[in-house]
Amino acid sequence: MRATILTRIDHVTIAVADLKAGIDAYTRIGFELDEHGVARNDGDHLQLAPAPREGLQAIAIASDDLDADSKAVHARHGIAYITLVAQKNAEGASRHPNGVQRIERVYIAVKDVAAAAAHYARVLGVPAPKMERGTVIHADMAIFQFGPTALGLAQPAAPGVCADALARRGPGPFQILYRTSSMDAAAKWMADHGVPPPARGIRNTGEHAMLVMPEHACGVVIGFVGPA
Repeated sequence: MRATILTRIDHVTIAVADLKAGIDAYTRIGFELDEHGVARNDGDHLQLAPAPREGLQAIAIASDDLDADSKAVHARHGIAYITLVAQKNAEGASRHPNGVQRIERVYIAVKDVAAAAAHYARVLGVPAPKMERGTVIHADMAIFQFGPTALGLAQPAAPGVCADALARRGPGPFQILYRTSSMDAAAKWMADHGVPPPARGIRNTGEHAMLVMPEHACGVVIGFVGPA
């Protein structure tokens, strides 16, 4: 069976109890959304969708050969939360006040990161990554890189947002990390619009990051990384 060619995370879907309230919440975080709850970035987008249980609902990954890759993944019994979509030309990005340019990573909380990484690698038809320690979310991680974006599997290593997500919701997607052109601009916009100061930390890469907690983002941890 051919190796799967997955090019990037195309979009994420966030379940919200009420679409207007969800749009208002993400506007306060600094995203520019249309009336349908879509916020477009450079090559990816965020979609808000009304649903009974709020939180990060689905992750779509772009493929350069959707028919072949979908058949291959289906034959390996697929993975919950993950869908494949056709690779397409990037649409124009919104001008987000928080300076967001694109998705950096999407994180999925798991109970056993080594076993989960082996499973995801087999089903997606990609090599299993080496393990690393996430110093902001306090987790042991396996990071699958797809072009400029990545999918991270995270097992709690200490109290923190990953452990909280696993305890609160069980295994599944819990965080979107965005690359921004200005952390300070993002923080100022949020402060000016009533969002409490995001938690801050330093990644294992040495970069600074900050996190908006789920109570302000419809059940999702929204992270930012980038220059001051």
